[in-house]
Amino acid sequence: MTSNGGNGVPNISKPSTSASCTPIEVDDDDDVEESPNVNPSSDPSVLPLTSRHTSSVWSNFKRKRVGDAIKAECNYCLKLLAGGAKSDTSHLKDHTKICPKRKCVDIRQTKLFGSKANPNDKEDTMTLTPYEFRKEDGRRDLAEMIILHEYPLSMVEHFGFRKYSSTLQPGFKAPSRNTTKDILKRYEIEKENVIVMVRKAKSRIALTTDMWTSSNQKKGYMAVTAHFIDNFWKLQSRIIRFCHVPAPHTAEVLADALKECIHSWNLDLKLSAITVDNCTTNDAMMDILLGDFPYGSLILHGHFFHMRCCAHILNLIVQEGLSVVVSDGILRIRDSVSFWTASPKRVQKFEQVARQLVPDCKRKLVLDCKTRWNSTYEMLIIAIKYREVFVVLGARDHLYKNPPLSEDWIKVEKICEKLEVFSNLTHDFSASKYPTANIYFPKVCALKLALSSWLSSPYDYVRVMAQVMLEKYDKYWIGVNALMGVATILDSRYKMALIRFYFGKIYDALNVDKEVEKISNLLNKLVVEYWSKNGRTQASSSHPKSSGHMSGKVQGDAYMQEFAEFMQQDKSKSNEKSELEKYLSDENVPLDDDFDILNWWKTNGSTYPILQQIAKDIMSIPVSTAPSESAFSTSGRVLDPYRSRLLPETVEALMCTQNWIWSNYKGELKEVQHQWLEEIEDGSDTEVTGVID
Repeated sequence: MTSNGGNGVPNISKPSTSASCTPIEVDDDDDVEESPNVNPSSDPSVLPLTSRHTSSVWSNFKRKRVGDAIKAECNYCLKLLAGGAKSDTSHLKDHTKICPKRKCVDIRQTKLFGSKANPNDKEDTMTLTPYEFRKEDGRRDLAEMIILHEYPLSMVEHFGFRKYSSTLQPGFKAPSRNTTKDILKRYEIEKENVIVMVRKAKSRIALTTDMWTSSNQKKGYMAVTAHFIDNFWKLQSRIIRFCHVPAPHTAEVLADALKECIHSWNLDLKLSAITVDNCTTNDAMMDILLGDFPYGSLILHGHFFHMRCCAHILNLIVQEGLSVVVSDGILRIRDSVSFWTASPKRVQKFEQVARQLVPDCKRKLVLDCKTRWNSTYEMLIIAIKYREVFVVLGARDHLYKNPPLSEDWIKVEKICEKLEVFSNLTHDFSASKYPTANIYFPKVCALKLALSSWLSSPYDYVRVMAQVMLEKYDKYWIGVNALMGVATILDSRYKMALIRFYFGKIYDALNVDKEVEKISNLLNKLVVEYWSKNGRTQASSSHPKSSGHMSGKVQGDAYMQEFAEFMQQDKSKSNEKSELEKYLSDENVPLDDDFDILNWWKTNGSTYPILQQIAKDIMSIPVSTAPSESAFSTSGRVLDPYRSRLLPETVEALMCTQNWIWSNYKGELKEVQHQWLEEIEDGSDTEVTGVID
């Protein structure tokens, strides 16, 4: 039976248990820690138990004569309690529960659960495992469940949830709205762990930032994610802030919010770059931020500080290209898809014909969203497979007017061939695992070559689209190419060879060497800067006697002291040059798609210590802020309705802690579960439009 409490939530009565149910209750007499009781004959003061001492509690005590009184002595802490004939055993049971020396837990809370090493093996033996239920563990895991899967906080008050949890564990009482306290507590614990991780990282930190809005469009949030390579040479990504930003979202307001985040996490002297979306507000914000950093605190005085999101650059390129080729043909296909998906009856009719003409195709027609170019691409790709179906239905159904023409299909096929390049590249840029920066240079160069080749297409609409796309490409990708070029040289499979190979195809003979030299000079500048900041410390610690001897000779002579510094600088330049030259002259690592560049630098750092530090800082800079789902869209990311109604502090705790917990579980999940985890992260398994990594 259930009855309603004062809050209107039914009280669930605890179900009774039977002997056949699991878990198995452990009887007090069967699972008591072995008593260290001595042999009574060895101690004349110890009295034997009589037939009156039948309680199991006496297994933890000895009857002992102390003077004229009979006492019960605890076998663990040796405390003496009343043990005479007139004394009951309740005080002995109470002491057993709180005895500081007794190692076992309260036996009434212990249960045995049966489990198999291999659940699929019917012949595998069952193993009984002791289990103790702790209410605090239940509350902790309940809060974690709400955080991970974005459940509404009110679910703890739902009748069904309370009934279900009571069935699983009658001793667990769901904590109503106080779940928020548990969530905030978990947030503080996980935050401290991330702070320690970031502080211990011996590398620079790269940031990505983008804006979210609540579902009612009344609140704006800034998500700030830190990317770095930890001391075990693993690429890490953690959200460090998800803060409410009051309107209006001007460059000054956004800069203040991001500045506060950087200061609160003590990243002023550790930043490598900030990757942001492409818009004029972000450009102005980055200019404001750049002026606030101490001189010399950024790499090459901020050369890599402002990175533009490559996924959004691709989106701009495609949108620009599609705007000049959208024709009556694409509109006719869109109208046809709209017509045949307008009602269940039409869908059924279309599928009947499709099963006869295209039996191998199982995909359903989908109508595109005009602001998402990839949805237009998907709509066209599926429609092309059913082109014969549209032709047949055009002849059969008098209501279906203006079907696509044969030349429409030819044009759409050619356009889709080109868009496939962008679709694949966008997925690469927006991978939820944020690959290292070295993998992108050949992909971006291949895109440039593809666009250039389209200028020779026999189809005028392809040539026009290619020309518009190339103009956008050249406008945005000059700065990004520099980072990707340096990262490519630091890939021991490629070094300078891949740069020369692609630049030889992209540029004319007169400009190839000049463009290669730009990337080479940039790496040289990095080596000089890193040596001046890190190399001298290493050199002085490696040769302390030599350094001390020189300073002693020139003591008191200002010019000779200056000369000594000049000699040290000259030596530094020689060392830095020899390290880079040695790296470039050493044999390249064989080409291998499974090559682990971070592990290579971890292993070879003693040979190239300065280049190792550069690689550690450069490889972690992400080229995209956008996860795969939102990379194709011109709209922002949106919080689900449940979280949109919460206080900003609670929203930040939920979003950050979700990212931190999933990141912790990544190393523990089996390989077969990784795909499921990534689907949750990139939003395909949740209501939140966007990924947190």
